[in-house]
Amino acid sequence: MSKSVVLSSYLGLSWVLGPVYRFAIRRRLAGGKEDKARVAERFGGTTLARPDGPLIWMHAASIGETQSLMGLIPALLAAQPGLSILVTSTTVTSARLLERDLPERAFHQFSPIDTPQVIRQFLDHWQPDVAVWVESEIWPRMLVDTKARGIPMMLINARVSAKTIERWSWVSKTARLLFSKFDTILAQDQSTLTLLEKLELNDVALRMTGSLKQELAPPLQDVDEIDALEQTLRGRSVWVAASTHPGEEDVLLEAHKHLATDAVMILVPRHPERGDALAAQARAAGWVVAQRSKGEPLTADTQVYLADTIGEMGLWYRLSKVSFIAGSLEPIGGHNPFEPILLESAVISGSQVGNFADVYARLKNTEGAVFADTSTAIAEAVIALFDEDTRAQQAARALDCLASNASITAQVRDHVLAAIKA
Repeated sequence: MSKSVVLSSYLGLSWVLGPVYRFAIRRRLAGGKEDKARVAERFGGTTLARPDGPLIWMHAASIGETQSLMGLIPALLAAQPGLSILVTSTTVTSARLLERDLPERAFHQFSPIDTPQVIRQFLDHWQPDVAVWVESEIWPRMLVDTKARGIPMMLINARVSAKTIERWSWVSKTARLLFSKFDTILAQDQSTLTLLEKLELNDVALRMTGSLKQELAPPLQDVDEIDALEQTLRGRSVWVAASTHPGEEDVLLEAHKHLATDAVMILVPRHPERGDALAAQARAAGWVVAQRSKGEPLTADTQVYLADTIGEMGLWYRLSKVSFIAGSLEPIGGHNPFEPILLESAVISGSQVGNFADVYARLKNTEGAVFADTSTAIAEAVIALFDEDTRAQQAARALDCLASNASITAQVRDHVLAAIKA
């Protein structure tokens, strides 16, 4: 296979990029984006010994990618008792959630920087039997050096947008070389599979399994708390605006004005650090706001409950039977609708859902979701779904739509276990 000048140049530079990465890590430390006590892991160090027996290494980027593994990891461990699983990720928030949620025999480390010295140290220590990348978190040196050791390599839950392929069009040879390092690629959707097929990855087994998130409802950590919140909200209409981005909150708060005066909006920003600014914005607009990160209680007077925390979507989707999935009013590409659907919360979305085009198209065709882009249209959709029969019928159609692609976790589990035995 012919070499790519871009890839060859990057791999050459990676030998001397150590100081650049160290500078970047120091800046991230100063900004609170690295764990000071564990920063050595970013340079291949660790305080943990490699466990005996087969080891699967799973590499993901952040919260969304790592949480998609929460159904697969227990399935793998249950199928092979002597197995251990190492999960690497980049962000502090994903690390905290993984430390809380990972089962026994699975553990987390921060991902190593992409230099040959560090990758060598990382692979020498962990010696994984299989390396699994999640979605689209690909670092060239990591990929090339893992392949050079003959370690079976997989990309699961793969999602590649048309925009990404378009960006890569001028370096298509590089993209082909990188993706050809995998032995198997399991795509989330048909559009990703089609885009990957265009790269002509002749020696890669390409399969379309669906998204792992499709079978994974977010966990509920505190049963007593949901009982208390349900008691506080009894008799009131509740909807959640989930994973919102700048530019969307104005539209959603405007929609809230059109609802009954006793309605409560649970506003969940995609990035919780925006909480203080959003609270000030909503209060300036005249809303009675309770901010969860400040410990402010949800009361009978609360109109907007600002849930600026992480890892609690299971609570909000259970409390609200109507969910607006944000990231869809701005050109962001949308967020996954699987979690609210699995918890029987009726879904509303904007139309900018390119990241999940296949599933939203299926939901649209089966009337399993409503699409609205203006404050008026969103308000009308919310009001319609406050009707119990309307909401239940839409939620049932959505569940039926997802059920048509069942056993995704089992399919991916079997592919990964087969790689160990190969």
